[in-house]
Amino acid sequence: MNKVSINNFSEIEIEILRKLNKYGKGYIVGGSIRDILLGLKPKDIDFTTNIPYETLKDLFSEYNPKETGKAFGVLRIRVNEIDYEIAKFREDNYEEKDGLKIVPEDNKVDFVDDIKEDLARRDFSINAMAYNEADGIVDLYNGQKDIENKIINFVGNAEERIIEDPLRILRAFRFMSRLGFSLSENTIEAIKKQKDLLRSIPEERITTEFSKLLLGENVKNTLTAMKDTGVLELIIPEFKATYDFEQHNPHHNLDLFNHIISVVSKVPADLELRYTALLHDIAKPLVQTFDENGIAHYKTHEIVGADMARDILTRLKLPVKLIDTVEDIIKKHMILYRDVTDKKFNKLLSEMGYDNLLRLIEHCNADNSSKNNEVVNPENDLHERLKRAVEKQMQVTVNDLALNGKDLIDMGFKGTEIGKIKGELLDKYLSEEIPNEKEAMLAYVKEKYLK
Repeated sequence: MNKVSINNFSEIEIEILRKLNKYGKGYIVGGSIRDILLGLKPKDIDFTTNIPYETLKDLFSEYNPKETGKAFGVLRIRVNEIDYEIAKFREDNYEEKDGLKIVPEDNKVDFVDDIKEDLARRDFSINAMAYNEADGIVDLYNGQKDIENKIINFVGNAEERIIEDPLRILRAFRFMSRLGFSLSENTIEAIKKQKDLLRSIPEERITTEFSKLLLGENVKNTLTAMKDTGVLELIIPEFKATYDFEQHNPHHNLDLFNHIISVVSKVPADLELRYTALLHDIAKPLVQTFDENGIAHYKTHEIVGADMARDILTRLKLPVKLIDTVEDIIKKHMILYRDVTDKKFNKLLSEMGYDNLLRLIEHCNADNSSKNNEVVNPENDLHERLKRAVEKQMQVTVNDLALNGKDLIDMGFKGTEIGKIKGELLDKYLSEEIPNEKEAMLAYVKEKYLK
């Protein structure tokens, strides 16, 4: 494990820290300490101090400080295009309920002078560490030990931390996925007991955390843990049908859930791809049929699944462009398992564009490698085919044709026949029967339509 020293910080960060300790007590706190111990570059450097809010404004007046939470004693300054938050030490006011200390909805924090109270209100031990030059690392909850053991523990009473902010359940899974950590038994039990509190969290906040955890390297184990704690079906209820769902097909030795999470873990960390992998077989339990030999088949699962994916992602309030992409890839995800002619491949490139056809290829490769070992994709290298198609400039649409609508109008064509002829010209080009050159296309149209 790495060590934290003043050399881990920039000149301006050192200047801020030393100014805080000149006029009071100050620390760099939270995720930046965790990241340095992990050998990662911190994304944000946050400070905490016992200096009164109004004094802080005067001390950093040269940076035009902004009040981002005056009631919470938070000041934001911007230096060299980087934002820094400086927060006053604070503690929550609790009330007793069912043997737990609960923060009431109208909680008003108290400003305090001791870093200990401030660290006590943070979420996880790995985020509840502070640093300054005089004290070194202040670690009251064994955050360094948990980093060394790659484990996630809540600060203090785990259930109380969840009740304060139920979204911390998904934050725990996000850290598990992104850092490759495990959840402690205490963390797992608290999540199981309090998971239903997630129902009170706005969909947008849940989706933000869920999308982040989907991009982690440890996503396979994380999704398994979400299933085992009952959290995953709270976010996507349709997923419950995939649990322990035997596929009864010689191509699959995994149940449906384990096949899906295998595919998710094997595609690149691209959000469209991860959501595609997550939902590509979501419709299988609905369309399963058996033949006379007891072998299951899943005809139309890609069509039904694409519709289900659109409904699920719309409910999660994801961007329309992402939803369109995921729906399209799921709808087409069986195509590349068949014999695909060059014409069909060129047409896919024209329809989908380079980025999404590449995503389709990545998905199909991951999907295929998550089946039985004896199932090998008979296609030649799909990446090579994509490269050749791009080199032959097959990434064109009707709008890229050398012969355009005005040319056809000048030739006497009208209305729907213009679109029909342009579609035919594109088809001939993608079949490599005619080049995308004006003279060649003019000659084709004259020969067929104006003879």
